[in-house]
Amino acid sequence: IVGPFVPLLYASLRDRPLYEAGGVLTVQPYRQLFGDSAFWDAWGNTLMFASLTTLMAVLGGALVAILVTRTDLVGRKTLGRLILLPILLPSLGMVLGWLVIWGPGGYLTAMFSDRLHLPTLAIDTIPGMAVVEATRLLPIAYLTCQAALSRADSSLEDAARSAGARPVRVLSSITIPMLRPALLNAATLIFTLSIAALGIPLLLGTSNNIVFVSSYLYTTWTNASTPDPGSVSAGAVMMLVVATALLVLRNRLLGAEARFVSVGGKSGRQALMKLRRLRWPLTGLLALYLVFTTLVPVIGLALMSFVVILTPLVPPWELLTSAHWQVLLDDDTFRRSIQNSAIIAVVGAVGTTAFVALATLVAHRSGFRFRRTLPFLMLYPRATPGIIIGIGFFWAYLLTGAFGDYMRGSIWGIMLAFCVRNLPLAYIVMYPTLARIGEELDRAGRAAGAGWWRTSRSIVLPLLKPAMFASFILMFVEIINDYDPAVFLVKPGTEVMGATMLAQFIQGTVGPVSALAMVQVVITVVVLSIGAKLFKIGVTGGDHDA
Repeated sequence: IVGPFVPLLYASLRDRPLYEAGGVLTVQPYRQLFGDSAFWDAWGNTLMFASLTTLMAVLGGALVAILVTRTDLVGRKTLGRLILLPILLPSLGMVLGWLVIWGPGGYLTAMFSDRLHLPTLAIDTIPGMAVVEATRLLPIAYLTCQAALSRADSSLEDAARSAGARPVRVLSSITIPMLRPALLNAATLIFTLSIAALGIPLLLGTSNNIVFVSSYLYTTWTNASTPDPGSVSAGAVMMLVVATALLVLRNRLLGAEARFVSVGGKSGRQALMKLRRLRWPLTGLLALYLVFTTLVPVIGLALMSFVVILTPLVPPWELLTSAHWQVLLDDDTFRRSIQNSAIIAVVGAVGTTAFVALATLVAHRSGFRFRRTLPFLMLYPRATPGIIIGIGFFWAYLLTGAFGDYMRGSIWGIMLAFCVRNLPLAYIVMYPTLARIGEELDRAGRAAGAGWWRTSRSIVLPLLKPAMFASFILMFVEIINDYDPAVFLVKPGTEVMGATMLAQFIQGTVGPVSALAMVQVVITVVVLSIGAKLFKIGVTGGDHDA
């Protein structure tokens, strides 16, 4: 888990790349990086983007959580599930869908501005990009606040309403203060994830020359006539330090949450706040939000994959074509991307689920000396930007001889990077289930003469099977949609869907990229539907990232 970060730090302190012989330790890469004004401009853009994204996502997520959990909103349970879709669907495909519909030359942008003369959102600006990212990360704030509200005792709110307090007064005086730790927790996580965004600045910001730190490192590594691995590694180390500091802050906030949230015993069913005349208007607004931020981009993506060009000036059915889908069948790069992604997702999901199941047992049901550090280590990669993991694994493979050469030349090197990045999600799924399994079962097994492994294999692991199935489904979806670590590891023959979409879009291949994105969307929806039906998988709380 932490292995790739050591070569990354080492690479940032050498006067030449690790693949060149010789070299001495130096801070010159940092001096060169800090002397580049473009790097600091990128940091300024990144911080503004992350701040706006966090503000919108946290406020929106908290509002939706309150409406779904504390009010008599029409269809609130269904809306609560649908609000999670943006974080479950492929992030790169959704950004492309936004671009096709709401971009400068997008379908609805042209319709609203040119034909109806209505104002539109400029998603190729920093505020516009923040709106796109906020809609994707809003479910994290929703889940965090929804979990806090579900645990909180509603008797305080009931008492305030009984005393004649208006709904707005109840929300401002009681509900929102109880949510303060959850809001801070969600804000820290969303801010961290926003800093790491790569697809948004590359797809939406390039036309306006808007560069974030992630896209600065990407273009410096891939597009420069003479790449500077030392400066890129130094920039990655800076991002790693910031992400680590934010993770430590988030852990401290989580530790403080119990001091703010009031939890009763078995207080019974929570009383719902009556919205009265606002009930249907608020339901309609939330439904419209889901339509315009989730359904419309997916429809736009699907249309773009079947037409020569998507424009309101010509009906789509007059521009239908199957050429984009034919490219997926005929082009070796696209075809290999689908095959490699499927193999990596299946094998990686199985391997990660097995590893995390064992690691969770060691962390919480063993006498291993360093077991208390395992949960932090298993959660750490998710707070680390994907491009940093990719750069770290690139240097790690370069320093490990024949094994590293084999991993760099095969899809298994990319799979390992994907698995490390996403294994925190498997832990988040499995640990709550393990916590509900009484430790008296372990003691009974040991009393019967069974050792730790025999007890775990015969008693605990069988009870963990539902969580392991859920972990497999979630890991499959996350791995098949991941792309950030792969952009530094991919080479001809090891292409994966996300990295191919990014590279081909930058070259101007929009139609086939839309078709490939639809393949991701269909696979994701089918796998999640199967998982929900067979294993009753649902999301009820906690946090989760794209």
